[in-house]
Amino acid sequence: MLSITRLQTYFRHSAQQQYEAISVPFFTLFFHHTDTNTYFNYAIPDEKCSADLEASLSMLKNEFAAHGRRPRFEFIEEFAPQLAPALRAAGFAEEARQQLMVCTAETSRPAPEVFGVTIAQLSSSSAISEMQEFLTIQRRGFDFHNTEVVTEGDSEQFLRVMGEGKAFVARLKGEPVGVGMYTAPFDGLAEVLGLATLEPFRRRGIATALTTLAVQSALEQGVEVVCLTAADERAERIYERVGFVRYATMLAYIDSLQT
Repeated sequence: MLSITRLQTYFRHSAQQQYEAISVPFFTLFFHHTDTNTYFNYAIPDEKCSADLEASLSMLKNEFAAHGRRPRFEFIEEFAPQLAPALRAAGFAEEARQQLMVCTAETSRPAPEVFGVTIAQLSSSSAISEMQEFLTIQRRGFDFHNTEVVTEGDSEQFLRVMGEGKAFVARLKGEPVGVGMYTAPFDGLAEVLGLATLEPFRRRGIATALTTLAVQSALEQGVEVVCLTAADERAERIYERVGFVRYATMLAYIDSLQT
């Protein structure tokens, strides 16, 4: 049976493969080497925290300040139930509360085929240009107005930390329209993330098809449990169609005293 501790450990391990890691009491802090975006710089609890975190949070804030980053947390609520109240008392605000969902070989279900859509798989051995396209489509899928092309350097760095994970590019009549990936497996777990479809091509089943293929690929690689975080109820319904079920609550907290 999948335990909350095992799942939280997986997220911590996955972050360690991508970011600089620094430890303070109760937490591991992760910092992107170049990007100051709050989503790439955050802390994860190492254990079930006590209510008295004043000294630890002071150290944590100092480390974030030294790195020029805004203090932020990502964690499973059920893993550290006392953490959220302690963070609110310390001036942090709840940034996100999302459903953490899981899928196994027993619950997985295939998605309907989307006419005219083909999906290519990328790995750490793929060409830099292919990963550059993947990351650029992903960026535009999350921010339609961002037309900036991801650099070759960032693409090369992404390939270096990808490990045994896989990325997928969906094309419609040869045009890239959506992407998704799953992270390198660890302890029988993998995470599907980065699912994004360009705005003109949404609500056609492309995200569902990408999710299905990512799950199938991970399971074929020996993964026991595939997890993901549903951004909203609509996304949750999409994931339920291919076999994901609710498992826990993923929280994000950010320092409201610093902007």
